Amino acid sequence: MSLVILFGLPGTGKTYVGKILEKYFDYYFYEGDRDLTKEMKEAIKVQKVFTNRMRDVFFKKLIGNIQELTKKHKKLVIAQTFIKEKYRLDLLKKIPETKFILIETKKEIREKRLVKRKDYPLDLEYARKMEINFDKPIIDHTVVINDVDGDENIKKQIEDNFKNYFI
Repeated sequence: MSLVILFGLPGTGKTYVGKILEKYFDYYFYEGDRDLTKEMKEAIKVQKVFTNRMRDVFFKKLIGNIQELTKKHKKLVIAQTFIKEKYRLDLLKKIPETKFILIETKKEIREKRLVKRKDYPLDLEYARKMEINFDKPIIDHTVVINDVDGDENIKKQIEDNFKNYFI
């Protein structure tokens, strides 16, 4: 079983990278935000920062869904911000073979992407609040830089630098 978590700030392209892993590397892709609670969706609308209780409920559900998905899929990739180190560690305790990949993008590119979004209600002010609350990862992880448009840049990084990471 191969479980890859793509994490990072909004607008870095976690979903985009996940879809590349699905399309070219035979991973089953799951968008972690599908598990956002109603309370969290409301908080986003009014630009309220999530509480620890809200995150606890969400990550309990998400990690449970990940555990179920690993039973069905040999190669699974999840895209989710994983804003706090606590939840990264919680997942590693439950599924120690999890691989984390931090998706990074220059701030100006990330913010430009967020402004262009039509299907995701996350404005710049809220994204900036998330940036302030994002825990720098201490867990073992690797990095994909997503500053160039197009699949080829991401595919090349995976093929050149991360092939063994995904096995």
